[in-house]
Amino acid sequence: MSVALPPGAGRAGVALRTALALYPACYRRDRGAELAEVFADSTAGSGRLATAREALDLAAYGLRLRTGLTDTAIGGRLLVAAAPLLAGTLLGVGVFPGTGDWRAFRVTDAARAGTDVSGSLLVENLAVLGLVVVPLLLAVAAALGAWRAARSLGAVVALLGVARIWYAAFHQPSGGEWSGWFFGYEVTALVPHLLGGLLLAVAPTGPVDSRGRADRLLVLAGAATGFAVTRAQGGYDTRNLMDGWWPVALLLLPLLLVLFAARDRLLPAALGLAVLPLTAAFSLFSLWEQVGGIWRLAPGVAVVALVLVPAARLLGRPTRRRFTSRAG
Repeated sequence: MSVALPPGAGRAGVALRTALALYPACYRRDRGAELAEVFADSTAGSGRLATAREALDLAAYGLRLRTGLTDTAIGGRLLVAAAPLLAGTLLGVGVFPGTGDWRAFRVTDAARAGTDVSGSLLVENLAVLGLVVVPLLLAVAAALGAWRAARSLGAVVALLGVARIWYAAFHQPSGGEWSGWFFGYEVTALVPHLLGGLLLAVAPTGPVDSRGRADRLLVLAGAATGFAVTRAQGGYDTRNLMDGWWPVALLLLPLLLVLFAARDRLLPAALGLAVLPLTAAFSLFSLWEQVGGIWRLAPGVAVVALVLVPAARLLGRPTRRRFTSRAG
């Protein structure tokens, strides 16, 4: 659909067309003119920065429509329901590593080193300390119902995880086999931060409707779960990693719980989504060690994807029931 713009729209018109291109064709056909009118009114007399911000907001919602992450689609509603639990699990694995946990020693070393280190090590140390402090702030924001702040902090957690992976990629021990083992160990240990932070960052926006005490209890429940799962594995100690079919079961069970969302049963689905980043962390590494390399996991991953992808499509379908997000 071609949206008619007023003469002299200029860069604002280009920004609008670019943003609307991200919307599904049927949505552009039905609502394109209305969106263009609202955009023109909101940017009239505004500077470039304000216009760019409005265009980005418009584009972001178009992406949400395409990915099923609006607060009226099942996938988006699932993320909203899981948000307090996810915030809690990040607290459980990030703030309380426990005595004897290898992460506790790494945090201590980073704190003692301060800023008197080289540039790349400084980035690593800041990321290590950030993954202790930021999840705590995230949990507080979630408990207070400040979901916009919680989403931003979730993105920060994911970015800190990426920074640590970047450091590990370029600072690995000598020796090919040991180097690969170390990198796999680092990456899988950061799965809770990468996946959990990303899921929180993409949670739908909407009107503020926090459930107060209920959300706070869910944050605490998530923190207890994160701490318990991590401690059950000895604080992510490979000597305690389980062999056999247990790692597979601990990956599939949360995924199967997530599929409850297709039946509009969001509580078990939210629990599965919150637990998945925790079990995936040590399950993936254990499987990698058992099969002798990441590429040997590809056939199994393909089979699981073939089974789950059709079911996952159900999660993106819009629902007729009106739902108001509390993650606003």
